[in-house]
Amino acid sequence: MRLTVFGSGDAFSGCGCNAAYGIDSSVLVDCGAPVPALSRRAGFDLHTLRLILVTHFHADHTFMLPVVLGASAVTANTEEPRLTIAGPVGIREYVSRLIGTGYGRHMQELIEERVSPTFVALQDGSDEALHGYRVRAHSVRLAIGGCDLFVCECTGWDAPVPGGHMWRDEVASLIAAFPATTFLLSHLAERRALPGALIAHDLLALDVTHAAEA
Repeated sequence: MRLTVFGSGDAFSGCGCNAAYGIDSSVLVDCGAPVPALSRRAGFDLHTLRLILVTHFHADHTFMLPVVLGASAVTANTEEPRLTIAGPVGIREYVSRLIGTGYGRHMQELIEERVSPTFVALQDGSDEALHGYRVRAHSVRLAIGGCDLFVCECTGWDAPVPGGHMWRDEVASLIAAFPATTFLLSHLAERRALPGALIAHDLLALDVTHAAEA
C-alpha cells in the first residue's frame, strides 16, 4: 500500500496544505488540499479514484471536494466503476451543499450524471468493506492496536491547543504505548522533530508493508 500526503498543515498554518491523503491511487482521505493540482506531481491518477473518505466536516478537510468531483465529472469515463463517498451521517447533504454553493446547479447535475457517486454514512463503530478496503470508524483516539502506520495529528508543540486537537505530549504518550506502530505526524502548525515519529510534509509518499510481510 502506498500513502501519499497531499496536505500536512493544520487549518491555518503556513507549513503545509490542508488535510488530504491518498491511498494507492484508489482512495482519498479528506480533501482540504488542492488535490487535482498536486495529484499530477505525485503520480496519483484521479481517473482510478474509487473511494473518498471524509473524517469530519471541517472546512480544512472538505472544501476542495467540489473541485475533485468536478474534475472527475469533466473527464469521466462512464464505463468505469462509480465513486463512493463515505463519511459522517449527513455526508450526502453536506457534499451537495458544497457543490451547489461552489459551482451551482449545473455542476451538481453534471457530477450526478457523469460521476454518480454513492454515499455511505459512517457512525462510531461502523465496519464497512468498500472497494476492497476495510473502513472502520471510531470517535475515540486510541484505535491504534495492530496498526502498521498511524497518521496522527500533532497540532500543538508547547501546550494543548483549542478545538480538541492533539499536541506533542499526548502524541509522545501514544508512541510510548504502541512501540510496534510507525507514527506519521500531520495536521501541523509547524514542523518539528519528535523522537519515534516521522514528520509529514506535502507530497510525501510512503510504501507501507504489513509487519508479517516484511
